[in-house]
Amino acid sequence: MIHFMIQFGRLKKMTRKYLNDRWCARCGRLTPTPYLVKNQKLFPENGVVLDIGCGNGRNANHLRLLGYSVDPIDMVDQPYSMQIVLGHDDLPQRKYDIILANYILMFLDENERSKVMYEILDRAKENAILMIEMYPAKDAHDYDFDEIVKFFLDRGWSKLRKSKDKCVLKFAV
Repeated sequence: MIHFMIQFGRLKKMTRKYLNDRWCARCGRLTPTPYLVKNQKLFPENGVVLDIGCGNGRNANHLRLLGYSVDPIDMVDQPYSMQIVLGHDDLPQRKYDIILANYILMFLDENERSKVMYEILDRAKENAILMIEMYPAKDAHDYDFDEIVKFFLDRGWSKLRKSKDKCVLKFAV
């Protein structure tokens, strides 16, 4: 499936090559996000992790070294991840203790983001942890971070940590 985005007033074709060259390679960091490291003590030990938008695998690799089982997924071609089109293809049909959505939701349009958020609800085990990190990237779609957090709070999640465009939530049925 090919996606399109508006860039500089022009329609830009979002091919796999564009995604690989522009989004994944742009980060270049190999260490986990500082927010993940700061908050990993909130994670249950030896849990099963879904890393949505794993990019170059930096968070997935870090958690694997700590003993977690990780399902990394992304829209780009990576040898270590499942390739899906977020917001169109379904997330893996498995229940997770930890779900990471680090620096990915802002790249999904409102409909795609909504689909992924509902799938997160469906894939979360009781007492699951959800970590969301976002930022207003040049290629990002408009989003209201507080509305995204409220979506989960209205559906049984509680806030463990929250700062500007970053949060850790816990699901308690």
